[in-house]
Amino acid sequence: MQARCTPRLLALHGRIGRVRYLLYVSLLTSLLIAATMLMVAALMPIGAPVSTLALLMLIPLLGMLCVMTRRRLNDLGHSGWWSVLGLIPFVNLVAGLWPLLEAGNPGENAYGLPPPSNGWQLVLAACVIPLAMLLSLPTFMKMQYRWSTIVAAAYFPMALPGMQNGAPPPHLTPIWR
Repeated sequence: MQARCTPRLLALHGRIGRVRYLLYVSLLTSLLIAATMLMVAALMPIGAPVSTLALLMLIPLLGMLCVMTRRRLNDLGHSGWWSVLGLIPFVNLVAGLWPLLEAGNPGENAYGLPPPSNGWQLVLAACVIPLAMLLSLPTFMKMQYRWSTIVAAAYFPMALPGMQNGAPPPHLTPIWR
């Protein structure tokens, strides 16, 4: 029987398999989207510069996404620097699917022991969470449209649906206006 590494979500080194990668990235992406929406919505009345600065607090979450991709690429036997391909438009479509589609090295490689096998709970979660994200996409898109309309009304004089004179709510009126 071959030795296996112990999987840890917040580990900076080691290898993770496809199922764990899909699950971890889905959870981190959901957390990233929720945190972004909550921060901007909560800080919008204070002002756009403050809500923009709050987005800098999301850098640790983006860093964890990069670490997950590096760990997955290490499982494939490649350097984590290949994840830089994710920054190139259109190339990132292939670079994002590559870690999900290619099987990892079966034995130990230069980056450590192979990841453990997946239990049924992990496989179920890796199927349900991305599916839930996909099913919630229409609701998210509708919220984003409404939100951008309100923000645009705060900066540009325009009529909003359901408002009499087209003036934005007082808490969304910029100070410099």
